[in-house]
Amino acid sequence: MTRDFSSRGRDRARYLFAGQASTHATPHRNASQLRPGGMPDGVAAPSDLDFMDRSNPFFFSDRALHSAGQYIGRTMPLAVGTFTKRPGNTILFDSGGLQFGRDPKQWQGDASRAWALRFLEAHADEAITLDVPTRVITPGILPFDSFGAALATTVDNNRYFARHRSGGVRFLSVLQGETSPDAVAWYDAVKVQPFEGWAFGGSLRVDYIHVVAMLLRLIKDGLLTSERNRLHFLGVGTLTHAVMLSAVQQALREHLGDDDLLITFDTSSPSHLATNGKIYGYPNITPTSFAMSILKPPADATHQDWNTPLPVSSSRIAERLLVSDLCEPAFTRQSGWDALGHEIAVNHNHESLLRGIDDANSHLEMPSAWSSLLVPDHIIKAHRALRTMFRHLDPLAHIRRQKAAFAKIGSAKAKEGEDA
Repeated sequence: MTRDFSSRGRDRARYLFAGQASTHATPHRNASQLRPGGMPDGVAAPSDLDFMDRSNPFFFSDRALHSAGQYIGRTMPLAVGTFTKRPGNTILFDSGGLQFGRDPKQWQGDASRAWALRFLEAHADEAITLDVPTRVITPGILPFDSFGAALATTVDNNRYFARHRSGGVRFLSVLQGETSPDAVAWYDAVKVQPFEGWAFGGSLRVDYIHVVAMLLRLIKDGLLTSERNRLHFLGVGTLTHAVMLSAVQQALREHLGDDDLLITFDTSSPSHLATNGKIYGYPNITPTSFAMSILKPPADATHQDWNTPLPVSSSRIAERLLVSDLCEPAFTRQSGWDALGHEIAVNHNHESLLRGIDDANSHLEMPSAWSSLLVPDHIIKAHRALRTMFRHLDPLAHIRRQKAAFAKIGSAKAKEGEDA
């Protein structure tokens, strides 16, 4: 039976897998192109890896993220694939600002703005506006050599998008900044050209005291309304952040009277782990742990004859796999999985993470007498503070009373393959 993650926990924030170009293309390739010996017995066809197809035999999700940064300069439409727009699904595209920032030679001003806008309007249901992330600022390297240059370029990009857009895509304006003063300055500059939602970037996106302060600014300025009720958190995907963002969403829906307000968050962790020969196991949720388990299974071509079950069954596809199904020799690799084995591992990681997020939210939704026996104390305190913040006269002061709990969240290393 297919697991439908689109219908799980309608009050919860939604995780979006930030998929790679190979995940887009693989389900729509011929099996013989992927592996001369054919598909493993547990996977009937490459199309079984298309998790955005409602008839998928393993699992289904109606939301995902894909990045235009993988296709900079491409003028031909993308071939049909996993991240193609379909009725009932929502594809959020990142604009490629990170890739432009990391390789400034690709940046061509209005030509790059025009390309990004055309590409996003051709392929996206929702899209992040074209920002210059503050993390790519490199002093002495033009044109993004300072905070001021990054912000000025982002403001020009927003103006270009507002002036030339066709209206078919819902855009989310990005909030950046590595310090609170810079984040406020960025917000003050971009709020004059609001779009239909907001995306949180920069290192402060996981500082919940800062996040709440920014949300209060948005509410005060009338910029978090039913017309702008989409919030996205870039590069965030641990179990801790999943439950914190669910608490924020629930609090905002209650405070604003808007049951359609939605928070989403993304990482490319399922792909990143598979690239390193690792897979997710089950979530490890105890009074001292709140994280996904990560395993390194046999992954060399020397294991191609290991006809034993994959040593983890936290996904539907893994239930059908043998170690040998992944460890097919590949001419392009000295060891490890071939391209098909890699995409099967990505599929497993994606569903395992969705299941882990589901379990994590379920733990926090239990009566406190039960959850307190199962979940770390600082997670419970931080979650409760966010969930109830608008029931207090000063929500920010209420959040700050739990600064020790939030500090513990902020100091925890990303042990789940989270994007930096």
